[in-house]
Amino acid sequence: MKLNPPKLRDFEWKVGYSSDQCDLISAFYEPAMIASKRYDRAVGYFSSSALALISKGIQNLYLQNGKIRLIASPAMTLKDREAIRQGYSQRDRIVEMRLLEYLDPNRLSQDERHRLQLLTGMIADGLLDVRIAVKEDEDGYINLYHEKIGVFVDKTDDYITFIGSPNESWNGWVGNAESFALHKSWDFSSENAIWERTLFESTWEGQRERVAVRDFPNALRKALFDLFPPKDPSSLEDRAKYNKTLKRSEKLIALPNWLDEGLGLRNYQKNAVNAWLEGNGRGIYAMATGTGKTITALAAAAQLSNAYIKRKQSLLILTIVPSKDLVKQWYDNASQFHLCPICCHSGVSHYWPKELQAVLDGLNYSDEAAIEMIIATAGTMVTSRFQNAINSYKGTMLLIGDEMHSLGTRRRIDSLPNAKYRLGLSATPKRHGDEEGTEELIEYFGKIKCKINLRQAIEQKALVPYVYEPILVPMNDEEIRAYRELSAKIAAVLASSADYDHFILRAGKLLRDRTRLLGHVQAKMTKLESIITNLLNPSHSLIYVAEDTHPLYQTRQMNLVIDLLGNKLGLKVNTYTSETSTDERIIFQRMLREGNLDALVAMRCLDEGIDIPEAKRGIVLASTQNPRQFIQRRGRILRRDDKGGKTHAELFDLLVVPSDVPSREDPAFLSERRLVGREVTRALELASAANNCKMAPPDALVDVLRRYELFDLIADYLEPIDWDDQRGGGNAYRG
Repeated sequence: MKLNPPKLRDFEWKVGYSSDQCDLISAFYEPAMIASKRYDRAVGYFSSSALALISKGIQNLYLQNGKIRLIASPAMTLKDREAIRQGYSQRDRIVEMRLLEYLDPNRLSQDERHRLQLLTGMIADGLLDVRIAVKEDEDGYINLYHEKIGVFVDKTDDYITFIGSPNESWNGWVGNAESFALHKSWDFSSENAIWERTLFESTWEGQRERVAVRDFPNALRKALFDLFPPKDPSSLEDRAKYNKTLKRSEKLIALPNWLDEGLGLRNYQKNAVNAWLEGNGRGIYAMATGTGKTITALAAAAQLSNAYIKRKQSLLILTIVPSKDLVKQWYDNASQFHLCPICCHSGVSHYWPKELQAVLDGLNYSDEAAIEMIIATAGTMVTSRFQNAINSYKGTMLLIGDEMHSLGTRRRIDSLPNAKYRLGLSATPKRHGDEEGTEELIEYFGKIKCKINLRQAIEQKALVPYVYEPILVPMNDEEIRAYRELSAKIAAVLASSADYDHFILRAGKLLRDRTRLLGHVQAKMTKLESIITNLLNPSHSLIYVAEDTHPLYQTRQMNLVIDLLGNKLGLKVNTYTSETSTDERIIFQRMLREGNLDALVAMRCLDEGIDIPEAKRGIVLASTQNPRQFIQRRGRILRRDDKGGKTHAELFDLLVVPSDVPSREDPAFLSERRLVGREVTRALELASAANNCKMAPPDALVDVLRRYELFDLIADYLEPIDWDDQRGGGNAYRG
């Protein structure tokens, strides 16, 4: 079960709270916990009552995969303190003894004991970490660590802090007169918030003088687990309670307020929803990147869901996405429609299989109608755990395939469920070089119900206009020699091949080696430096680099770019690769949005579906010939950012074209012409919708067209290119 948490900014927080003016628990603690993904607390008086109080809202935090870090201190007698001073080795034993005394389940209600089981579940799942702190004075006495710092952090990394009262105990919250000031990270009190958060971190890491911090004792952990056995909040019992509380059978799925009260769906989105419904809930949205495929799909799902709710029937919405980044993005968007998705992939809690089964069992066996949504990566979908669970579902299902082209492998096609309703989404539904996979996907999802290309999207102001600057990059002498040698070998294979497929089979490694060489050409660094230094403001940039290393010099382009931008030019940059963790990706994207990073340097990432509307510029140092990649990359920078005043975007594309063309009689000419043809075809596609290339191709390409006799490519200029017919090479394959 996943809840739809508000953000901290959604609440009207006071500058301070006092227990003689309000109920601190309901006015502050509970809403802060519900809105947060992490809760950091440094406090005194550790006890089971304190833990029970912390667990207010714990289920919400648990189900968001949220985390708690708690620094607590034992309440010791004067006798304890003197014994520790006389024999320091007794400290740990006495501390543990006093802590154990305060784990008294008899002091708690049944509901509090239940919440403590959820809390020990968080410990077992690595979501709650407790450390014990004591103060040491100059005379060797051990004192209560009674600093009281609280930090709530939400999913956007906004946070609120407080310092002073109250203690994390019942007396602290409900018994005594307590008050504290509140500081927010996003307003005039941000300096205080930063200081208080830093104070907690330094305490947690044991960096404070005369404050001794130790890990949670194993004896205490064992006692907690014995008294309050860990409980999975995704149990069917908890799920049923949640459904009953929400009365989901009576609640219609709604459009988000910003969509319903603002401009609403665009006409093409409304038409897409209607066309899919009229097509019996099957079809494909072939919509350009950035035109709102996700929102359109959710609007269609909402319409279908409401029809089922009115008939008092249940519906499962299963959304399959290619990456973990898109899981979070879909979760955030679906939550705005009052849907409560659960997420299934390796990056979330390992409880997700139980959570998934609980949801499916609830739908299978509950007498009440409900709408449930599951979001999973394609990689998770094919696992036996997921397949066994989803195959146990007996009801009606809507399958949404985001970036549906990624589902075209044999294993993934075979894993797709037999859903009654199906909706495929992609800017490029056809799979590059895989006609069979494309046909099977179309057979599964149905016909295209909405098709909107990039130029149409820009004309309808769904995307911002852009300028396209192709930049020709020369090779040095060594690179030219290596390039010619590879081209000669490729030409020999081509001459002796029966057909194109036979050629690809025999020359595959040679072609890959040549592509790798072109991706890493050294002069790209000089061109990149020139681009950056000539920009008035280089911020909000996405830079795409080549994989692997330079085949001659073994240098990594990623490292060269970071050194150039970060060290030589003094920009704030970070890398964004397949190894970047989910948390880091969220942080880096936010830093780029807010201008705390000038650029993200990406490799094999930031292609499909990620929303960074603040990105204004793309610089492509290397690209594959798969049109899906470069079309998606262009889409990353064309999303509207009305709040930031974004009026247009810039796309710089570095193209390597040999300076010397072989003679028409040279066997290498045909092979080289194919290579250049692919590059130019890609460049012409990127140029065709650009503001500065509407009437004619860019000047930088005209000379290349002439030298390689590729003017037939201009016949397709300003016309949509059928990439599957080109087989990666455009009209160059016809000459």
